[in-house]
Amino acid sequence: MADADASLDPAEQTVILSNLAEHCQRYDDMCEQMKKRVRLGKQLNSEERNLLSAAYKGALAPRRHAVRVATSIEKQEEADARTINAAMAAGYRSKVGTELQKICTEVQALLTQLLGKCDIGEPLAFYKKMQGDYFRYLAEYQDACQLGAEEATTSASEAYAAAMAEASTHLLPTHPLRLGLALNYSVFQHEVLQDTEAALTTARDAVKQASCSLEGMPQEAVRDAHENIMLLEDNIIEWDPNGMIDTDPLNKK
Repeated sequence: MADADASLDPAEQTVILSNLAEHCQRYDDMCEQMKKRVRLGKQLNSEERNLLSAAYKGALAPRRHAVRVATSIEKQEEADARTINAAMAAGYRSKVGTELQKICTEVQALLTQLLGKCDIGEPLAFYKKMQGDYFRYLAEYQDACQLGAEEATTSASEAYAAAMAEASTHLLPTHPLRLGLALNYSVFQHEVLQDTEAALTTARDAVKQASCSLEGMPQEAVRDAHENIMLLEDNIIEWDPNGMIDTDPLNKK
């Protein structure tokens, strides 16, 4: 990257370069800029928190996908008795998995720094949700590779619980962060904890509370909540095909 304008504030430089890297889909570069921003020591504003999240999500997503694909190929090769091919797939999965673990560890270090001085309410809920997410990604990988995921799973549970408590206290039920948190937490409960009943309770409660709150709200707020509500409802139907969703927030006037 070219040198940033020396006349700009260092924090502003990192934000400009992070936005540039995001437009170029250079998420590893984006992570480096947001890491610099966190280490400057000032609290992040809403835009900067979203950039931090987008950077590491963009960097991790293709690696999570690669691990899943390599694991699937490894199992297929084993089933077909192609042991050499299976070993090569396992080696590649391990290589990408090491990168995945490094990213998760890096995120947790940054979040520890941010949580040490953040305000209550949205910032705290945001960081705790992100903390839960990256412990979950680590637990998913470790479980798939039979490396032992108990510590990461416990840490994810604790972080999500803290985020849920903070969001319930300080954020409206329709707030995108609160709904996104309920979505991710319920997926964690279903996929990692294997507790579908708890996942359904989390998802249904979020949809019900949001539905009751949407009536009379501006259309912009309804649109902001729409995507997460639909994803929650899709999961409820998938996890409990015979169950009923007794709310339809999108039809409320």
